Amino acid sequence: MPPVIQLENISKSYTERSWKSVLFRKSRRVQALDGVSLSAHKGEILGLLGPNGAGKTTLIKILATLVSPDSGSGSITGLDLEKQTHSIRHKIGLVSTNDRTFYWRLSGRDNLSFFASLYNMYGRYKADRINEVLDIVGIYDKADFRFMSYSAGQRQRLAIARALLADPDVLLLDEATSSLDPIGARKLLHFTKNTLATEQKKTIIWCTHNLSEADELCDRIVILYNGRVIEDEIPATMKQILGKGAAYRFVLSAFAPDLEEDPSFREIEPVEDGAKSCTVLLDPTRVPELIKTLTGAGIKVYECAKIERSFEEVFTERIDRENRNRLNEQA
Repeated sequence: MPPVIQLENISKSYTERSWKSVLFRKSRRVQALDGVSLSAHKGEILGLLGPNGAGKTTLIKILATLVSPDSGSGSITGLDLEKQTHSIRHKIGLVSTNDRTFYWRLSGRDNLSFFASLYNMYGRYKADRINEVLDIVGIYDKADFRFMSYSAGQRQRLAIARALLADPDVLLLDEATSSLDPIGARKLLHFTKNTLATEQKKTIIWCTHNLSEADELCDRIVILYNGRVIEDEIPATMKQILGKGAAYRFVLSAFAPDLEEDPSFREIEPVEDGAKSCTVLLDPTRVPELIKTLTGAGIKVYECAKIERSFEEVFTERIDRENRNRLNEQA
């Protein structure tokens, strides 16, 4: 089955404007995207991660047909990204954290009624569709309350309901949990995974800075850095690749000098009876060799356990590595 979203070598630059550029009549071109290629399939949640300025927002705008790329090609549900933008807009739903797009003095139902009219929905069909999406997102009982009385979680759900009005194949969610408390964020993640992706079979682009939610929610993760895709893997595989081996916790009678010189060596909290504990990044095939070396040096190994590394840790390491490579290239 062909992918729902397909991008090939998408590039985009823009002129950076500030008071200095206006005053001194000097401006510079910023390369927001540089040859980005990615794909997403039906029912898949694709995480879009990267530091500030990586190009995530620009990519979301291109997928939403709000911005045209300078070069490259792409398609959404088989429609050309540049030649069939009007048709694509009926296939996508954009969810952002901008509450100013709603009318605060109107009820949730009246807000949806206004936006449904923009989709050329009228009469009985419009009323039924509004009831349907309100039920899908779980705020049917709040439909006739004013938007200004909604909690942050309810506003976000109404934003998703609006995006679902035209029954799109693709949902673009940009920082969807940024304004939610932990309970609201947890409910939204569960709803996105189980209802939108699994039941509704929506293809979802989930743009976030929250690495733990990306690790938990996304089927695949794309990391953008300086406008380029530097990683594209499922979370488990990405942690193995980026982490350069698994992390192991050792409890030893003493630290060997060779072990302490390892750059991945980390001493952690002391344990009872004078034993010492540490973590080491190590290829699993080298674990027996290390244990043999330690015992051969007269060091007792009380414990050796594999540790699940956090996605935050390996993500940070990957970005730091990319920064070092960039500095080396410039030197």
